[in-house]
Amino acid sequence: MNLLGQAIRVLSAVACCLAFAAPLAARTIELTDEDCERVAAIAAEAPRLSWAGSEIAAGSYMVRYIDVMPTRSFLICYPLERIPKGQKITSAEWVIPVMLTNAGEQKLHVRRIVGNWGAGVCHTYRAVLPEKIPWSTPGAKGSAIDRALQSSGVAHVTGAGNITLNVTDDVQLWYTGAVANQGWILNVEEPRGMVRLHSPLVQGRGHWKLRITYEPE
Repeated sequence: MNLLGQAIRVLSAVACCLAFAAPLAARTIELTDEDCERVAAIAAEAPRLSWAGSEIAAGSYMVRYIDVMPTRSFLICYPLERIPKGQKITSAEWVIPVMLTNAGEQKLHVRRIVGNWGAGVCHTYRAVLPEKIPWSTPGAKGSAIDRALQSSGVAHVTGAGNITLNVTDDVQLWYTGAVANQGWILNVEEPRGMVRLHSPLVQGRGHWKLRITYEPE
């Protein structure tokens, strides 16, 4: 019995060592637009509106979808607090739901927003409460001041459907605190370009997905 007990203790110790030696599994979380507190659609044609999704008549805009054009942009910021401390971001993919586009390939640019934005954000201002703070260039187009100089990614869009962009570098920067998490701005820069996106306020709700995989450092 003593030999048997010793054997059991040895096997238990070995199993415990193996458990600690084994690498901890990575985990993946999925955030959607429903987790976001800051979302806006801004337009030069409506410089004081926070939601100028699509113009249905002169000066009248609807929330059903969002037209991203050279004069119109979409802003969104995902909170990252659900990721535990002490992790390494190994992958981040952003799913963007496209409703339709102009003919031909459209280039949808994604850039990090620089500087805080919030209540009352519009084409003219990054915020109006508690005080008015203008963008350095209307429409958040001030390179390195309103938005990052380089695109985080460019989606080549040819029609309806979900597109997926690798945004690992941005999420890692935000998670580590290297730069403040102010979210992204979507732009189309070609003069006749247009990408229509499903609105997170209506049919697209829950379809704007950010999938983040992380593991312990």
